[in-house]
Amino acid sequence: MDKEIVFIVDDEPMHAQMMQDHLQTAYPNFEIHMYNTGEACAENMDKKPGIVILDYHLDAVDKTARNGIQILEFITKEYPDTYVIMISGQDKIDVAVECMRAGAYDYVVKNETSFVRTENAIERLFKHRSVIRSNGNYKRINKILIGGITIIILFSFYMYLTGRIS
Repeated sequence: MDKEIVFIVDDEPMHAQMMQDHLQTAYPNFEIHMYNTGEACAENMDKKPGIVILDYHLDAVDKTARNGIQILEFITKEYPDTYVIMISGQDKIDVAVECMRAGAYDYVVKNETSFVRTENAIERLFKHRSVIRSNGNYKRINKILIGGITIIILFSFYMYLTGRIS
């Protein structure tokens, strides 16, 4: 597997560091970048991360910083191939629904199981991407087959019209 570029965007440095340590152990091929504001994340999207782990609240360092939903909406609009896993200390269903509606791939509550739940979300994401890739391959093969069949039918019709076959 190639290097997977992963952003961790969290204004709680200890949580971000623990998440990085956990993911680096579970996925040694990850190239992890950490940012404490959504703005820093947005400025570095040219690194083309495949996964962004994004905190819902991002105003502990800078009270004027954009929140996680605003950054999520930016990423999903400008970088549709990047998957975002939202994390938050909020264990409220309406927050999770808001994140999913805004385009998050998954929502994980920050608690004692959040690192394992994030890892599980990443595993599901890998399977999801594999299915998407396979589906794209099947569509390409289908187009080629339909094109070939169309050519055979047209050629047969031509041969029939010119009297070469009856």
